[in-house]
Amino acid sequence: MGRVIEKDELITLVPHKGKMFLIDRITDYDSAAWNIASETVVRESCLFYDKAASGIPNYVLFEFIAQTISALTGIVVREHNLPVRMGFILSVSSLTFSVPIVRAGQVVSIRAERTGEAGNVYTFVADVSVDGAAIGSGKLTVLEVREEQ
Repeated sequence: MGRVIEKDELITLVPHKGKMFLIDRITDYDSAAWNIASETVVRESCLFYDKAASGIPNYVLFEFIAQTISALTGIVVREHNLPVRMGFILSVSSLTFSVPIVRAGQVVSIRAERTGEAGNVYTFVADVSVDGAAIGSGKLTVLEVREEQ
C-alpha cells in the first residue's frame, strides 16, 4: 500500500478548494490496485455542519466519498505524469447509511476501490465507518472527460 498524505499535500491532488475541501488526510492507498482510504474529523467549521443537529447529515458523506476518489485519481495523475482531466459522477447506487447524523468530533473513514472500467467510465465501491464502526456503503459511476484527438 501507499503512505499517509496530509492535508497540505492532499489539497494539491483534488480540485476542491476552500470550505468545499472536506477530507483531512489519506491514510493509505495503492494506486496500482486503485484503492484508497481517507479519514476526516467532523468539525463545526465544516461547510455542511448543522448546529441544531450537532453534526453533519449522512448525505454529506457522499461528498467525502467523492473527494476520496478524486484524491486517488490525483495520485495516479501525479505518479504517471498524466494530464489532469475533469470527472463527473454519472450515478450513485446502493448508497445507504445506518446513522442520520455524524456528530462533531467523530472520525469518518472512507475506503474506496475502483471495481470496473469501460472506456472512460469507471465504477467505484466505497465503505464508510465512523469511529471504527461500519455505517454505510455505496457505488459511484464516474465519467472522465477526454478531449478528442
